[in-house]
Amino acid sequence: MRTIVPDKPIEIRGAEGKLRGVIQNRTLIKEIRGSVHLLRKPPAIAIDARMYDKWRRHFDSIEIRDTETGRVYRISAKQFESWRWELERGYGKQYAVALSRWAVQKPNDPQLVLEV
Repeated sequence: MRTIVPDKPIEIRGAEGKLRGVIQNRTLIKEIRGSVHLLRKPPAIAIDARMYDKWRRHFDSIEIRDTETGRVYRISAKQFESWRWELERGYGKQYAVALSRWAVQKPNDPQLVLEV
């Protein structure tokens, strides 16, 4: 089966039309404010389960960008699915994965360079 990559990013919007994420190059990209959206007990990142299930066939990796700290959290969709658990804290069913399972890029980390 061939993997199809759309020419344009896919915008994911909530019921009220607010942008919830974008799928670009088979990566689900979400921007969050860490002080509001990161789980504290246990430390984790949660994603709306309905959104995840609806759009899953379009992405292979997940990237969460914290707009407050500049940190970028990355995980493959397969890893996310193997480590996730379900939770309900008043915002509908969500899937969560512990922060320790995500690859974290800090804003001052050096960028890797490919030598040619």
